[in-house]
Parts: sequence; C-alpha cells; structure tokens
Amino acid sequence: MESLAQHDCLILCGETGSGKTTQLPQFLVEAGYGHPDAPGRRGMVGVTQPRRVAAVAMAQRVSHELGDELGGRVAYQIRYESTVKPDCRVKFMTEGILMREVAQDLMLSKYSCLVLDEAHERGVNTDLLLGILSRVVRLRAQRWQQQQQPGAEASGGAAVGPLKLVIMSAT
Repeated sequence: MESLAQHDCLILCGETGSGKTTQLPQFLVEAGYGHPDAPGRRGMVGVTQPRRVAAVAMAQRVSHELGDELGGRVAYQIRYESTVKPDCRVKFMTEGILMREVAQDLMLSKYSCLVLDEAHERGVNTDLLLGILSRVVRLRAQRWQQQQQPGAEASGGAAVGPLKLVIMSAT
C-alpha cells in the first residue's frame, strides 16, 4: 500500500495461489479506495480478469471474505450480466468490459484504482489496455495536480483523483 501511495503504477508479481487476486482488492478497500468520502480515492476499484468465469468466481470469493453480500460492496460485470449497484466499491470485470468503458469515458472517472490481473496471459485486450491506461494514468495525475493548485477553479462536482494502476502477474 505504501508503494501504491507513492507511485501511480505498480507491477505486482507473485506465485500462482499466493492470494494476489483475492487479497489486493481487500487491502485497497481497507486503504480507502472506492470510499465516497476519501479525497483522491473516490471511485471504484476495478479488477479485470481475462475470462468471465474468473470474474464471477473472484467477485464471489472476495465478497465472501469481506463478509459482504455479492452485489453490495463487491460486484462483477460480464457481458450480459451485472451485479453492480451505486454503492459498489470493488468491481470485477472482463477486459472487454473495461475496453467498452474506455470507449465511453477515456478518463475512466468512476475508478480510483484499476487492477489488471493475469497480465502474463497476453491478449489483444490486455495489450491495448496497457497502452491506453499508461496514458490515462498520466493525464489523471496531471489533472489532479492542477486541481490542487491554490486558486484552481472547481469544475462543477467532486474532483476526480489520480488513477492508480496495478498490473498483476504470476511471472
């Protein structure tokens, strides 16, 4: 969490089965990401999975570990199915869903942190997301710094904080 606080992008490597996918989202929630009252950390934590089955299973697992009902603080979205509600804090999704959201909102303003899981399973969506998100992270950081300057005008509504990006891989 200290490394993520200091840097906007983090690469996390760990053995298969070490708990990267289930534990990191919980750590992020405990650190205040996704909380509506946390300045600079408002917005959901998004976790991508390369397959739909993994997105659903991991959402169920993290929801259970947090003692939460699926569709409460933890939800998933796959093609044709979603349990996301307005108070959702962690959203598991396929890479295709995130690609669709980038097309609608390039700055991904409803997220405070994105986790690209299983990055070693290189696919077209993974590669495109890595390229796009590397720019979005910089743009959001620049915009946040400008908004924090004395005398900066408020842009109607809550300021969108910097986007944190975690790339997770088993190798």
